[in-house]
Amino acid sequence: MKKLFLIALMSYGTAAFAGAGGTLLEVPVTYHPDAGVVDKVKEECQIESMLSHRIGPVLAKLNKGGDGTVSTGAETGGATLLRLQITHVLGVGGGAWSGPKAITVTADLLDPSGKVLRHTKINRWSVGGMFGAFKGTCTILDRSAAAIGKDLSRWVRDPSYQVADEPEPKEAEAAPVAAPEVTPEKTQ
Repeated sequence: MKKLFLIALMSYGTAAFAGAGGTLLEVPVTYHPDAGVVDKVKEECQIESMLSHRIGPVLAKLNKGGDGTVSTGAETGGATLLRLQITHVLGVGGGAWSGPKAITVTADLLDPSGKVLRHTKINRWSVGGMFGAFKGTCTILDRSAAAIGKDLSRWVRDPSYQVADEPEPKEAEAAPVAAPEVTPEKTQ
């Protein structure tokens, strides 16, 4: 009986702490209706899941318990809610050989009543780091998701923190962009 009581008390304690000032990530993370992303990358990389797996544990650590996420529409127990939308994904197949990869998201921090407390946009780039040429597109995008998780960790706990826009990597500036092939139209 004592064990059952302790388990119930611990479960309640974790929920109570999240409500006492914790922040939970609303899952699933969604795409903005006008999001720019290559369908193949969207399907293969599962960027929404990637972001959940990178940001949920960061929030769990800040909350000192739980998994840091809550399903859309579920009760938050009084916690603030972090709502993300993916607005753009730069990346095509071919890993680092096809250029840098980037994820852009918007983040809203909502109070328990649903009122937006703060809003930000985060754009993070990666070329894959050490041995990037041997990494796949999804692995490189995961590096951007991890960087977004770090940004959000600080942004959630510090209202004065402004997320700086990350400039394009030099590799992106130097990479030539092929002009679309123009075919002459047939005259009738």
